[in-house]
Order: sequence, then C-alpha cells, then structure tokens
Amino acid sequence: MLPTHGAVTSVFHLANSMRHTAYPDISAWVAAAGTRSSFLAGAIDHRPAAEFLIDANLVIPAVVICPSPRLKAVSRQADRPTLIAIARLLLEIAPPRWLHIAVDGRVRHEFIPSADLQGLSWLRPELDQLLVDAANRPSELSDIIALGLGRAAELTILATLDNLETSPTHVSEISDRFGYDIETVRGPALRWEVKGCTTKTSGSFHLSRNEFDKCQRYPDEWRLVQVEFVPGALTAEFLTESHISTIRELLAGDLIDLAPAETGPFYWETSARMAPPESAWALSALTAPGDLFLPSIRELGKHALEMRSLSQKSNGN
Repeated sequence: MLPTHGAVTSVFHLANSMRHTAYPDISAWVAAAGTRSSFLAGAIDHRPAAEFLIDANLVIPAVVICPSPRLKAVSRQADRPTLIAIARLLLEIAPPRWLHIAVDGRVRHEFIPSADLQGLSWLRPELDQLLVDAANRPSELSDIIALGLGRAAELTILATLDNLETSPTHVSEISDRFGYDIETVRGPALRWEVKGCTTKTSGSFHLSRNEFDKCQRYPDEWRLVQVEFVPGALTAEFLTESHISTIRELLAGDLIDLAPAETGPFYWETSARMAPPESAWALSALTAPGDLFLPSIRELGKHALEMRSLSQKSNGN
C-alpha cells in the first residue's frame, strides 16, 4: 500500500478507533473508523486499508479485532510525526515495486511513476530520507527479487531451448544437486547453468561450489548463460521477450581459468562471486521466443522462496 496522505490517514483512523473499543468483525471496525470526528475520516473508504492491515499482520482478527503493538504505537493523535511514522511503517511492510530501482544511494525521482510521486508529495521534505531508509532496510523483498530474476532467466532459457527442439529438462526443479539448471539431449551444450541479472548487475554472478565442480567435470558439455533484463522488468506485471536486454554465454574453460587453484590462501566454501572480464563473454545465439509470457519477477520470486522454504523443511533445516 503506497503511503499516500489518504492511505496513511485511513490507517490512523482505523488504528485510533481500536484504542479503547474492540470490534467483533471487520465491518463494524470499518464503520467505526468512518465516524471519527474529522470530515476526511468519513469521506475515505477504509475497507482497503483494513484488509491490508489484516494481510500484513498489523491487525489480528481473533474473537475481536485487535491491533498489533506496532499499529497501536501510531494511533494516539493525527499529528505529522504520527502520520510520518505510519508512512515509514507502510514503506517497510509493503515497499513499492520501483523502490530498489529508484533508490541507489540517492533517490532518482525520474524512476518513480509520476502518479506515485504525486501521491507521495505530501511527505516532503522527509520523502527522500524515508525512501532511502526503506531501500536500505534488509527485507525479504531483496531475496524475492533475486530469486525471481533467477527463475525468470531459467524459464526464458527453458522456453528458448524447447523452441530449438533440444528436449530440455528443468533439472533444478528436481534438485539443486545437479550443479546446473537445464539438461538437454542435443544442441551446443548439454548442461546449462542459468543466471539472471539486470543492467546494474550484469557480467557478474554467484557460483556455488557444486556448480563449479560440475563445470570442471563436464567442461565440454557445461555452459553458463546469463539473461539480462531491462530495468522495467522488475516492476512489470508480466514478462515478455521485450523485457530481455541481452543473453550472453561463458564457456566452462573460461570460467575454470578464473578460479585460483585450491592451494595456500584460496579454497572453495559454499559459493563465490565471479566477475569475468568482458572479453570472456560471448553474445549468445539463443534468442527468447517471441511469444514468451511469464509471471512478474515478484510472483516468480515468491514461488521460488516458498519452494526453498519447503525444501529446507523437508531436509530438516
């Protein structure tokens, strides 16, 4: 929920209405928020904010509607510090999709949709600092974006290889023990390790110890392919071929040459960050299908996060 003045005011009235009264259900709670003393309270439709607060676990719908301690702390009076605190809370819990694109040490307003920027204008002069703080806060969102990019890249290459009739199998869906993501029975390579990136992170990647071991074991069959997405892909509602900027490849031999031998001061643990020189990369002959259609980066990331959580539970972690 974007912390516009209306949204923040609605959250305040919903929170304030619970300070001294308990409500049996959401309808009674929303109705009570609309009878607050201010004209604005009665003019706002409070149900969307109420449903958001429940989904965000800021309100617990038990026998009666109960506020969480964090929500109760911002329910005393509708002064500016309280409204700013609510805006900060909303940015933390539901950061806008564009946040990590628009904030890179400083706020780049040109990357914020104009309607959103207008809706946030009431937060000035505190706006930029609120956005920087929200972007710097460790959260599950960064994991979701990283996992979503990786999965989008894998599905893109899977569709591409399927179009080429190489009989691809998405082996990373079976297990992460393969040391690569896609296996084919014909084509320029038989074992494909796929990495996703944006323009900002292109050319580098993290490689697990197992992936490097398989690279060494199958040097003539293993290949790394990196799919670079345009910045707009991170906030798109769905992904198409137009969201892909470049597909590049790195041969196993070039990757092996990058890693020092495991002697003396260097040895592999679980993973390493690789940054090959630009000359090591080759533009891939693979091109995404024109009819490519994938869910959003966020949806793909959420699914990957759920799958990772289930895998960890099944392994007893």
